[in-house]
Amino acid sequence: MKRYLLGACVLSAGVSAAPFDTCPSKAFLVQGDTATMYGVNLVSGAYTTFAENVGTGNKLNGIGFSVHDRYIYGWDYSNKDIGRVGKDYVLEPIMTSGFPDTNFYVGDVAIHENAFYVYKKGDSLGLYRVSLDESSSDYLQATRIIDGSSLNLNIFDMAFAPDENTSLAYSVDSNGNLHRIDVSNGTSSNLGNVGQSGTFGAVYFDVENNFYISRNQDGHVYKIDIDNPANTQLFAYGPISSTNDGARCAIAPIIDDSEDPTIDYGDAPDSYGTSLDANGARHNVGDLFFGESVSAEYLPKATDDDNGISFLTNIETGFDSLVSFTLSKTGFVNGWIDWNRDGEFHDSERVISQYQGSAGENRVLVSVPVDAVEGNTWARFRVSNNSDIAPQGGIDNGEVEDLNVSVVASSLIQNSTSWKTAAFEDLWPQKGDYDFNDVVVRYRVVTSQIGNQVVRYKVEGALTAVGAGYHNAFAIRIKDIARQHVDEANIELTIDGATQSDSPLEAGRDEAIAVIFADTREIVPVQPGCKFFRTETGCSDIQRAPIPFDITIPLSTSYSASVATTSKVDPFIFAVDGYYHGPFVDQNNGRGWEVHLKNHEPTEAFDNSYLDQADDRSSINGYFQTSTGLPWALIINSQWDHPIERVDMSIAYPQFVEFAQSAGAQYTTWFEDPVPNNQFTISNASQN
Repeated sequence: MKRYLLGACVLSAGVSAAPFDTCPSKAFLVQGDTATMYGVNLVSGAYTTFAENVGTGNKLNGIGFSVHDRYIYGWDYSNKDIGRVGKDYVLEPIMTSGFPDTNFYVGDVAIHENAFYVYKKGDSLGLYRVSLDESSSDYLQATRIIDGSSLNLNIFDMAFAPDENTSLAYSVDSNGNLHRIDVSNGTSSNLGNVGQSGTFGAVYFDVENNFYISRNQDGHVYKIDIDNPANTQLFAYGPISSTNDGARCAIAPIIDDSEDPTIDYGDAPDSYGTSLDANGARHNVGDLFFGESVSAEYLPKATDDDNGISFLTNIETGFDSLVSFTLSKTGFVNGWIDWNRDGEFHDSERVISQYQGSAGENRVLVSVPVDAVEGNTWARFRVSNNSDIAPQGGIDNGEVEDLNVSVVASSLIQNSTSWKTAAFEDLWPQKGDYDFNDVVVRYRVVTSQIGNQVVRYKVEGALTAVGAGYHNAFAIRIKDIARQHVDEANIELTIDGATQSDSPLEAGRDEAIAVIFADTREIVPVQPGCKFFRTETGCSDIQRAPIPFDITIPLSTSYSASVATTSKVDPFIFAVDGYYHGPFVDQNNGRGWEVHLKNHEPTEAFDNSYLDQADDRSSINGYFQTSTGLPWALIINSQWDHPIERVDMSIAYPQFVEFAQSAGAQYTTWFEDPVPNNQFTISNASQN
């Protein structure tokens, strides 16, 4: 073999291999202690072997593809110098001058100039440039740009971006920090973290300026937006190796439309990740697939092609559904169903996880959540050689199948209370006129359950009376149900036939508290000749009907029927901020004032400083009662006529006092023995 002297440099020459015919779309990957060259399809992670051995008994590292002459250049460990590879995939050594006596594993050929750059950290090492331009006076002469202590990066490869007519290269260090390196002076900038760590031994660009990094230990290929490193996504599942180095023609697209298609895509709408631009699910077609065959395509078909997969039973909320799929050979199956119909597949919606199926028919039970949204939605199933894959991204072999499926609501078991009347006295902690008509609400509670799991509460009723001069809100708390387990987006509240647009669920609470009437005085404005609502005699509004309401509270997390009972619905009133509410209440802290049933603890919003004032003896006898056990709130499990304005309960219903003071042991039917003409009825109210 002859050697031609160029100054102090020698280029090994004989019969040189021809360069590559085109700028290839595939990436080049070198692995192993005796360099093996692969071609990697970044779209799917599929790879083919180009050369088992490129002709060296050692490693080839720091490789880069030159857009100037279409050769691959890299660091040849056997000669401790650079070499190049043409389309025959045989390494041709090149002798240079100026490099230190070491081996480099980080390198790339620049796009803005015909020069090769290599880097290694260390005081005596650093970033080096060597010209590959035969017409240049410094051809094959290496020059150090900066030492490796000033440019101290723990990186394993670098790549030049195609759309920058500048000297900028990019890399990701072992901690996941994205670095931009100006090779003209050796300075670098940390652009942010990509959210992944490890050894990224092969990095690439495509013509759209997308940056790709391949992690050695698991072969995962990540796509990085260099302008927004936080926008990093798992793009494909590539080959695993302890030693990786990559190169690519950065001015080539990652798909070559002149070649026959090799990729199978999904069929769901693109919000689920279907097209390549959306990092859609995709497989390099091979011998592993659902059904009888799999076909490759340039683009997603955008049709529902459920080849080899079917549901054998209804997809019914709260029950298991049986899915059948046929495989061409053994493979791992993963599946997702968009239960909440938001147009995305979430990790929590994985219905089959790492199931190892066998050739032929397989059947798997899929658990349908009780809170799955009824209607048409999409399911995605993927079979591959990898056990654990995501609903998006590319992988070699296997197939993705998307199905348009229908979720049906199961038959619900409903439990309801009888109609109840809640009556409140709003002068607490004072006993006051004790007429129990300040806020009166008629209601009943219905729970819906599937099996033994409660999935929904419904409270329907009406505001029957407002005999208060103060501004009070009426609310319900569902005890032992966390606010975060309520499906707030699907709560529905109607008042007097009008659906309310704002969420009734009280913000900033851990408890599930729904405010039905934010201000009862606003709900029933004063009528001419009337001070209150349905509590007075001789008033012009005597024929006014109660104000109906209906609230449905679905649960995002179901509860056992033994926990989520109808008795957990706790009605109460609280003061409206900004209005005077008596001498014991701070009008700027009206929400901290509440009235509950006797012995019922207040909510987390309650201000305990209000306790034990005036007639209240909560700390002695129990919440919301006097020293003799009289309450400020009642629940009557029957049709009940509340007292008219300023008629004491003991006058309207004489047995009530002994009932309350005996803790309910005596006169349990006190409400059935009224003193006539002291209760609000249409006939009594019309009297002058």
